Amino acid sequence: MLKNISVSGLSSLFLGLLIFLFFGLFYSFHLHYQEQYQLFLFTADYFLERVMQPGGLSNYLGSFFTQFYFYPWVGSLIIATLLILFQRSLLGTIRNLGAAKDFFVLSFFPVLMYWGLLCDENYLTGGLVAILFISLSNYLYTFSRSGLVKILFILLGIPLLYLIAGGSVLFFFLFLLIYELNEKTRSWKFLLLFNSLGVLLVLAIPFFLKNRLGMFPLVPFIVGVNYFRFPINFPVIVGIIGLLLVLLPFLSKFLSKGNFRLKKNILLVEVLIFFLFGSWFIYRSVDFEREGIMEYDFYVRMRKWEEIIHKAEEKAPQSPLSVTCLNLALGKKGQLGDRMFEFIQKGDEGLIPDFTKDFTIPMVAGEVYYHLGFINTAQRFSFEAMEALPDYQKSVRTMKRLAETSLINGNYVLSKKYLKILQNTFYYRKWATYLERAMQKEDLINQHPEYGLLRSMKLDRDFFFSDQEKDMMLGIMLSEKKNKLAFEYLMAYCLLNKDIQHFVQYFPLGESLSYFRIPRHFQEALVYAWDVSKSEVIKEIPYPIRDEIKSSLNRYRKIYTSQPDPQPLLHKKFGETYWYYFHFRN
Repeated sequence: MLKNISVSGLSSLFLGLLIFLFFGLFYSFHLHYQEQYQLFLFTADYFLERVMQPGGLSNYLGSFFTQFYFYPWVGSLIIATLLILFQRSLLGTIRNLGAAKDFFVLSFFPVLMYWGLLCDENYLTGGLVAILFISLSNYLYTFSRSGLVKILFILLGIPLLYLIAGGSVLFFFLFLLIYELNEKTRSWKFLLLFNSLGVLLVLAIPFFLKNRLGMFPLVPFIVGVNYFRFPINFPVIVGIIGLLLVLLPFLSKFLSKGNFRLKKNILLVEVLIFFLFGSWFIYRSVDFEREGIMEYDFYVRMRKWEEIIHKAEEKAPQSPLSVTCLNLALGKKGQLGDRMFEFIQKGDEGLIPDFTKDFTIPMVAGEVYYHLGFINTAQRFSFEAMEALPDYQKSVRTMKRLAETSLINGNYVLSKKYLKILQNTFYYRKWATYLERAMQKEDLINQHPEYGLLRSMKLDRDFFFSDQEKDMMLGIMLSEKKNKLAFEYLMAYCLLNKDIQHFVQYFPLGESLSYFRIPRHFQEALVYAWDVSKSEVIKEIPYPIRDEIKSSLNRYRKIYTSQPDPQPLLHKKFGETYWYYFHFRN
């Protein structure tokens, strides 16, 4: 059986396997990220709304595939399959033009570039589907021989492909144009008619639809919509891939007929260039720092608190958003006061991020507010994040959160509105159906381990607060609901801002929370506060401070006051204490 598989076929399988393993093992959380920022519905209205846009069918199919990215291995298989179909169709076009077998490696270059393109989370699957349709159309065109069939390709193919793939149809027309100019048997009358019809259709269709529909600016009508998350930008690299799709078949044909020094070793040269270029291009395309942030965010979304802590123990998070996720996980597991300074902290922005007119930061910040019991704030952040999406799509994650916050607030009518929408999705259908039925029995909601708890924690009144008054916000929550997580966040907020005075002032608020012992970092802050404000510090502290922490402070103070440059030694011995953060962390 293996004897029947060509070298090019084995190469395609090998590349497909690499792509599959790359997205499945190393870039899976980019796939989760893509899935949460769209809302694919199995409804006729959704289908008609999508396909009535320029390039709508590619956009619809791209969204259909993206919903399965919730399962990374399925998403990896989809991406690998689409890219290899792209490569094989381009290779078929190259061979139909009469290129030698040794030039099959050239068909891998556009695929490699699109692989690197998809490493950017703002490139959507619809763009890959569109370019695949163009490549398949080019391949099919090479089988046509009749002049009438070619005219039909122009008259019917261009309008149809415009509806399917949007402005990418330009690359189809360019291929047809160069293909016919290379056909020496064509008369000048045929070429004039052929080219005139093509230019007229390519230019006229976008302007015609813009005047009739008018739902988008002119640029999206020309290039298509929803191939890139920021629709006002047209990535140059997409145009380069499209031009390679057009030119590589003719370049392969030209090189096959040529006589040059490296022709006998052309396969080796192609493989070498592909390896060097591919390694460089993928290296510069990947962003594992963002992949790490997405991993933390996904674990928060799925309530996998222990996985977050374990990941941070292996490698401390560096970005404020990752630290935000870590601190929330520590808080949910009751470890915030004991372990937060074991990791690099980023000030209060790593605790509760400020609101930003964006679609990513409010999502993470909203998770913090949600678990603290500020349900209305979490609801507002989710709504703002969804409305901030630059491609005007709806987000399945925010839709789910809006259903949850409405449910917790007792607004069942609004919650059912969102749940009805989610019942038309693939992954969230069962969850939405269960929750809608649970609303019929109030006790099921009140006894729910998450929704019931948050309902008991949420504030019964609204109030305004600014990002500079987070301590007051947490204080109000604590005074009304005796919320232990809110207390620890209030204490952590003071510590991260190095506000020892308010930390000592607020600390007695936690006396009713039944601590068996004061958390480690809170003890460190208390003993330090008494150290800088009292004469006989250890004897006068009215809280049960462990002897180990008292003696550690004495050793810390001795090094700090006696060494000309104490930081290296203090970092080695006391780098995980609040004292080190207070003196040396910005």
